[in-house]
Amino acid sequence: MSGRELMAAVVRGIGLGMLAGIAVVQAQDKPLTKGSSQIDQVANVDLAEVGLAGNSAAVRVTIPPGIMTADHTHTGRTSIVVLVQGALTEVRGDTKHQYKPGDVITVAEGVTHHAENPGSVPVVYIEINTTAKK
Repeated sequence: MSGRELMAAVVRGIGLGMLAGIAVVQAQDKPLTKGSSQIDQVANVDLAEVGLAGNSAAVRVTIPPGIMTADHTHTGRTSIVVLVQGALTEVRGDTKHQYKPGDVITVAEGVTHHAENPGSVPVVYIEINTTAKK
């Protein structure tokens, strides 16, 4: 898949999600529970197309309402995240950030964090991970 095709796939995913994201997001009354997200591969691009060693992969991530994912570290990759639906809370150490549909988040290599969905609708985002071959 070319870079242009990858961007078209991401834009289609964002556009559909924006329509779904119009739903009202309300905070839950019960505490968050540890759980996992659903990850669906959207596209994969070999960076050799532009003379680089590595790849860029786009995935669609869905986090159910009331779920908090486990802390994890981005090792060997950097990520760009575009929130499509829901209200996402990202936690890095003691710092919490709130995001809404259309917001863009970057996660550098080596960053440890986790995601929380305190709302009543699934959180959906597109994550583009770039990994260089060394």
